Amino acid sequence: MNESGNLFKTTLRLNLNNAQDLEAWNNLMCADTRRPEYSSYTRTIVTAINDHFARINHPEMRFQEADLLQKIDTTVRKAVVDCLKETPLEAGATRQVPESQAKPEINSESEAAIEAFLDCF
Repeated sequence: MNESGNLFKTTLRLNLNNAQDLEAWNNLMCADTRRPEYSSYTRTIVTAINDHFARINHPEMRFQEADLLQKIDTTVRKAVVDCLKETPLEAGATRQVPESQAKPEINSESEAAIEAFLDCF
């Protein structure tokens, strides 16, 4: 602590051979310094520590976040599936689809392929 007793100083050491440390380093390097909570390493670390402990002390936040992420996942999957259902799925060259076939029936095999594709993300 300094002479007034209002500052705490420590050193942050990151092992860039460790995947988690490297991810933390990359996050620090990419932080948008135009945002007040990321204006410096200190502000970024303080924000992260406070956010971490807020989640631990308020477990309902984790459930709300998980629920939101699930809703986003479901919505995106549905939108992609709906878009792809209207697109004929064929291996090989692209072909023109006559207007009479503009909305082909999608079979369960195609739907399974769409779901497998979405699981990649």
